[in-house]
Amino acid sequence: MKNINWPIKTELPIQWGEMDAFNHVNNVVYIRWFETSRIELFRKMWGDDDVNLQEILKGDGVGPILANFNINYNSPLFYPDTAFVFTKISAIGNSSFGVDHILKSKNNGDKVIAEANSTVVMFNFSKNVTSKLSFDQKETLKKFMI
Repeated sequence: MKNINWPIKTELPIQWGEMDAFNHVNNVVYIRWFETSRIELFRKMWGDDDVNLQEILKGDGVGPILANFNINYNSPLFYPDTAFVFTKISAIGNSSFGVDHILKSKNNGDKVIAEANSTVVMFNFSKNVTSKLSFDQKETLKKFMI
């Protein structure tokens, strides 16, 4: 499998318990894998404190919240295998940003198993309102675009 040049690559061994009645990985598991990779992206951008609500509330109250998630399933996966989720920032707005994902696997080489995109909004959990991205936040996000 050729490694694509995206800033985040999350490797996840497929577990037997992730299979469903059709003997392939359940569709909900793909969403969990994308979430795992998205959180890894957040941790690389902001550290652990900005992905933990208690720590966010101790600070300025502002952190990321998922506003939208879309996925296209192209192919099933089976146990045993290893999934690879590639993640990047795709767009930067005033208070939100886009995140793209591609899912591949060891047994499927360069074939794209699924693709997903989402919108994340910066949210002030203390005031219950959206929060504008600062210049510094936008500069950090740009580092994770390709």
